[in-house]
Amino acid sequence: MKAQQFYAVVAFVCIGSSVMAQENNLAALLKKLNLTDPQTQFEFLGYVDPDTFTASVACLIKGGGPGCDPRTPTIRAVLQKLSASNYQCSTCDVDTRRALNLFLRSFRHSATPLQCKSLEDGLQLTAPLCS
Repeated sequence: MKAQQFYAVVAFVCIGSSVMAQENNLAALLKKLNLTDPQTQFEFLGYVDPDTFTASVACLIKGGGPGCDPRTPTIRAVLQKLSASNYQCSTCDVDTRRALNLFLRSFRHSATPLQCKSLEDGLQLTAPLCS
């Protein structure tokens, strides 16, 4: 019985550590985007502007490249990490959560249902982005 309890505790600690590491990685990626800065927020809103969002979606799906915003690989990684955590970051500080909120609301506001589906499929997101 004690061995089972020990393994249960070890499994719990490993899972908890994995979740925290994933959330810390997410927080680091969000900080890399610098979405707490008002000027950067304004520039990011241009990335998700409905008039140019089709190109942004294509760049996100292919992972960046010529003609794509240099932030595309980081934005792609943030979307994938967010999806893996069901769009939550319980260990993130308040500023990071605000950046996360801006990030998600911008995507959800700009994307059409078809674009959301394209992103979900192209980035192999594990949780729906826009529903």
